[in-house]
Amino acid sequence: MTGAAGGLGSAARSRLTAEGAIVVAADSQPPTPNDPLMRQLDVRDRQAWKQVLADLLEEHGRLDGALFCHGIQGPESPVEDMSVEGWDLTFDVNLNGCFHGLALLLPILRGQGHGKIAVLSSIAAREGNPHQAAYSASKAGLISLVKTAAKEVAPYGVTVNAVAPSMFETPLINALSPERNKELLARVPMGRIGKPEEFASLAAWLLSDESSYMTGQTLDLSGGRNTA
Repeated sequence: MTGAAGGLGSAARSRLTAEGAIVVAADSQPPTPNDPLMRQLDVRDRQAWKQVLADLLEEHGRLDGALFCHGIQGPESPVEDMSVEGWDLTFDVNLNGCFHGLALLLPILRGQGHGKIAVLSSIAAREGNPHQAAYSASKAGLISLVKTAAKEVAPYGVTVNAVAPSMFETPLINALSPERNKELLARVPMGRIGKPEEFASLAAWLLSDESSYMTGQTLDLSGGRNTA
């Protein structure tokens, strides 16, 4: 799984480990010496992906599933003021980072005849957040990528799904202004921020055999913000 050091990724890792999975985790930050299952990975680097997957297969022999949980918030500005550098970086991490991983993972899972993949998108992909064009568009691209990949590997016992959360207790909300956070929270009918453990529960289900007939879907986890 990627993004393991973040709030949602960390919670999902704990949940999957508690259920008996061996979770090889990756993040952009260097791992600590007391965490042998953590790897450093720049998701933008195809060669780095290749190395991490090769090491994983050599050490563990197989790969049953993957959770793409990385992402950055990107610039907070109107479209006309957004820097090209900020736009490109957001797409490189959020969308291209998943593309590189999927391109290398899918042949492995297809060859095994089974596998589960879950991808972190966002409610912003459904609705678009003002002043967050790069984030919203990159996460929307993930939904299309998931749909396409799911159809390609469905005959081989591999499922690919996405989760679209609204506001959650993660470091990402600290990247937004208090005014923006207040505005976004006002759109959530439940009136509260989601808990990482709630995301972890859904991610664990998508990676389990209980979700065997679901693929190509984006499941909202938004406290009622999106009901379409």
